[in-house]
Amino acid sequence: MCYVKPDLVVSPKSLVSNLKVIYDGEVNSWALVEMEWGGAEAVRLRWNDGSEDQRFPGIGNPQSRGLPTWFILLEEIAEVVISMLKVNKKISE
Repeated sequence: MCYVKPDLVVSPKSLVSNLKVIYDGEVNSWALVEMEWGGAEAVRLRWNDGSEDQRFPGIGNPQSRGLPTWFILLEEIAEVVISMLKVNKKISE
């Protein structure tokens, strides 16, 4: 089973820095991180795949040219997601 830990998803390296994992649901779930993206703070999300199907690399989504990447959440959405994680005790306050 292929699974890329969120703290290892640092592509493109020239833009990603200070990555901090907020939530990792692990295989066949999602992950949320805070990071600096080109010098600006951002909350990002991705799907963690666990596929063993050779036609699909199992590196999750999104990806770019076979490298796992993140997509940015708007501030309003990020606040709701983080609040939900706190309410459901997936992360501490």
